[in-house]
Amino acid sequence: MTYIAKTEKLSIPGLFNARELGGMPTKDGRTIRTHRLIRSDALDHLSKEGIELLSSYPVSVVIDLRSESEASRNPDKILSDPRFTYYNYSLLPISADYQTNSLIQETIRTSLGKLYVWMAENAKEAFAQVFRAILKEAPRTVLFHCAHGKDRTGMITALLYLLCGVSREDIISNYAISYEYVKDLVAPLIAKNPPEVSHIFRSDEENIKMFLSHIDEKYDGKAEVYLESIGLTQDEISSLRDLLLS
Repeated sequence: MTYIAKTEKLSIPGLFNARELGGMPTKDGRTIRTHRLIRSDALDHLSKEGIELLSSYPVSVVIDLRSESEASRNPDKILSDPRFTYYNYSLLPISADYQTNSLIQETIRTSLGKLYVWMAENAKEAFAQVFRAILKEAPRTVLFHCAHGKDRTGMITALLYLLCGVSREDIISNYAISYEYVKDLVAPLIAKNPPEVSHIFRSDEENIKMFLSHIDEKYDGKAEVYLESIGLTQDEISSLRDLLLS
């Protein structure tokens, strides 16, 4: 497995956007621990070699952020492997493929950023389940993913980095780089859709900026205030931060 330190990217056959959250510096001079959390696109394209590489990293917990229909239509390749514990907590009840859905239609008309804000306010129970699963499984290495590893995965990453004191600039650039990695994965989707739809398959930095602005305006710019709003206790929030900071 090739680890690209500058971008925290992991080169794993069958994955396009697998990245180590560890190694990211914080504003107080600390660093996010490695081998705690991995972000990724869906594991439905994962090769046998890729499964072995993940297991040896060692990833042993997978949190699938897709809807139940997405997860059943394109199941992760690790489901029958006893080395992995699997959770499915949907941050969005429908797939972006369902363009007749009013929420997706509104996203196409406006921006992914508005969808992120909607999820932050309407999927609080699922967000809480994700963070509690991470805590429950500590110190095992957890991989969390959605379809392309940029939107739902990007929101979880942004909240964790914000909680730990990573700079806004690094949070934004960590989000925006996703499109560079998933270009080949989403190219067929962009090709078969009209030009006005293509933005939902990218990771334009304005999207995560809108999400962060929402956290600023409603939650005093603090991830811990948002985490309190979804039901996490102060002890859980402190434990989550301690798990990630070295």
